[in-house]
Amino acid sequence: MNNILSSMRAFGQMVWVILSLAICLGVASCSTTDKLPEDELLYTGIDKVIYTDVPGMTENKTDSATTEEAITLPPISKAEKKKMKALRDRLKEEINTTQKEVEAVLDFAPNNALFGSSYVRFPIPIGLWSYNKFVDSKTKFGKWMHRTFSSDPLFISSASPETRVQVATNTLHNYGHFQGEVNYEIVPQSHPKKAKLKYTIAMGPVWRLDSVEYRDFSPRMDSLLRQNITATFLKRNDAFSVINLANEQSRIEQLFKENGYYYYSADMTTYSADTLQHKGRVQLRVQPDELRPLNARHPWYIGHTYVSIRNNAKEAPDSTIQRRNMTFSFSGKKMPLRAGIWRGAINHRQGELYQWSRGQSTLEKLSALGVLSQMDVDYVPRDTTALCDTLDVYVTAVMDKLYDATFETNVMFKSNQQIGPGVSFGLAKRNAFGGAEKVSFDIFGSYEWQTGMGREGNKSLLNSYELGTQLAITLPRFAFPGISRRRHRFPATTTFALTGSWRNRSRFFNRVSMGAGITYNWQRRATVKHEMTLLSLDFDKMLRSTSQFDSIMSANPALSLSMRDQFIPSFSYTFTYASPSRHRHPVWFQANVKEAGNLTSSIYALCGKPFSQQDKHLFGNPFAQYIKASAELHHTFHIPRTPLALAWRVFAGAIYSYGNSRMAPYADLFYVGGANSVRGFTVRTIGPGGYKSADTKYAYVDQTGDVKLEANLEFRFPIVADLHGAAFLDAGNVWLLRPDQQRPGAELNLQNLKKIAVGTGLGLRYDLDFLVLRFDVGVGLHAPYDTGKSGWYNMPKFGRSLAYHLAIGYPF
Repeated sequence: MNNILSSMRAFGQMVWVILSLAICLGVASCSTTDKLPEDELLYTGIDKVIYTDVPGMTENKTDSATTEEAITLPPISKAEKKKMKALRDRLKEEINTTQKEVEAVLDFAPNNALFGSSYVRFPIPIGLWSYNKFVDSKTKFGKWMHRTFSSDPLFISSASPETRVQVATNTLHNYGHFQGEVNYEIVPQSHPKKAKLKYTIAMGPVWRLDSVEYRDFSPRMDSLLRQNITATFLKRNDAFSVINLANEQSRIEQLFKENGYYYYSADMTTYSADTLQHKGRVQLRVQPDELRPLNARHPWYIGHTYVSIRNNAKEAPDSTIQRRNMTFSFSGKKMPLRAGIWRGAINHRQGELYQWSRGQSTLEKLSALGVLSQMDVDYVPRDTTALCDTLDVYVTAVMDKLYDATFETNVMFKSNQQIGPGVSFGLAKRNAFGGAEKVSFDIFGSYEWQTGMGREGNKSLLNSYELGTQLAITLPRFAFPGISRRRHRFPATTTFALTGSWRNRSRFFNRVSMGAGITYNWQRRATVKHEMTLLSLDFDKMLRSTSQFDSIMSANPALSLSMRDQFIPSFSYTFTYASPSRHRHPVWFQANVKEAGNLTSSIYALCGKPFSQQDKHLFGNPFAQYIKASAELHHTFHIPRTPLALAWRVFAGAIYSYGNSRMAPYADLFYVGGANSVRGFTVRTIGPGGYKSADTKYAYVDQTGDVKLEANLEFRFPIVADLHGAAFLDAGNVWLLRPDQQRPGAELNLQNLKKIAVGTGLGLRYDLDFLVLRFDVGVGLHAPYDTGKSGWYNMPKFGRSLAYHLAIGYPF
């Protein structure tokens, strides 16, 4: 029966291949232009973009990626010399920025464009072939083919070149090239019904700011402008750009609104420019609109706050209560959300000067509560008199649905050839106790089996499954004695969690893990996040193990210690910094510190047991004692005047066990290799130090360490449209802090510190906007252990030194 089924499947696949080839050959015999209207040409992309009259260039034609304006800076004082380099770099980038914006206007992808490119097409235009073959078909098959495979042809008129050159010319003017002009030309191809577009961009000289004067502002406004003048977008020698003018209007609006001028808007800042004194130079005056209303001429103060809460949008409030300087309206006898929650979320207080940032943080904190489906914050003058300077705050909110349920399925592919499905279900109750609390319950499960050949060359039956659950309560504030009732003007949460999991690894062990923890999260600034686990207690218990697993543990005592039954009472803190999104060269930094068992050992020490004594027990089981610290830094440098970037990452971490334990839990140890590490090697296949594990499928369990050092360098470049490439170089390894007879050469010392794994490779990244698909091919260059081959390049065989990684997102 199995042979019959296999034969039927093979026959079906052969028929499908033959049918597919027949369709492709039949369609391929069609023309791509037969059905074009007589007065139309098929658009096949942009031929080229030529720049002429580029400021500072002696040639008429140049490449957009290498042009720059020769700028002569006026003499500068000694006090300004420190700013000279930054000024030069900014001026050099102006032309490149302008050209990018102009080309973005001109870009228009043709049919069968390669990754959305306006210049390169895929050589097999199946969509056009199908269109010309089946567009007029009356048969069901022909109509199906047309619906399924056809794409409407794009004509030269579809590209709207007249409109594009007009918009591109306006873009040049917006960036200070007031004499700039863009023209186009239709370039016939070998086929008379096909054509490309060629654009010629005459940039012309760029007009620059010679002086900037702020005048006619009130004394208080003028003082604010002077105090914040370093943040201006209008600097001497910058291009006279409409973009910069608009940015400066927005900056002034936000500055004034941050200092009480609630009704001041960007269009109330006006400009007058003198272009006659010096050719190509502009004397600019920045001044307020003389016709701006009276309410925009003075600062405003916060008055009373009114909060209207409804359970649904159609409900009308019928009850009112007052708490301090707030009035609450709601329906029924009980307010859905306690008054204290509103006071903590609304950052305005009566009598304070209106500040735009406090309004934004109010919206953020209200949204972070997670219990509102709609909300609106309005500021209304208390009366209509000319002397009124008080804004009453009106908050209108609609409560969200009480319960929320989620169901997810996934398939996992792991580096150790494990594959299997997973499922999870979650149920959450919002506003559980009337204080925006969230109670959530999650349960998950997965099943995995190993595919392909193991490291021993035979099929493996390492099937496993896992079940887990978590119960969590999240409060939208700090919950800690002494600070619980304090008002904080930034988002903060406290999470109490209970977790449990049961894992069965076929032919090895059956293990249960339980945990409890209190975690605090807060964010004082948009770029900085803090996370602190004040109390975490985890317990690992081996329910059953096989003789095969026991033999592996016996052969590796250090690993046996890390996987024994134990408690892990710990504290951890994580600091994360991410530069603003507008930052040209983004930086990301994270530092983490974690300690376990020290408080417990201190309590034992007070009771008479030495701090350094080993094998002390908690609830009948030994507890781990260690300190762990790590730091990671990412930096991406965008090379000026090019679409190229150089990204690098460094990581350093160490974990030290002492006192009650000599080995940290296995999950807290470090490892290298894999898609986000040293990509020339698969995960857990190198280290620690110069140790080389036995070539078995269990080897990866030995290849962890107490210290990790890693560095990555990646050169990123565009290929075509949304497809990007990268060339990378990775280096790193892990080491042990104590010698291990079972793993010789693994200890951290000056000699072993030189034993670094090095890999290189190439990768592709396809940017889908919402995610990035990544495929890297790593090549091992140097293994830190003895491979039997001399020299720095010591990989035995090139084919075996390749590692393939398919992942989502950038590696760093």
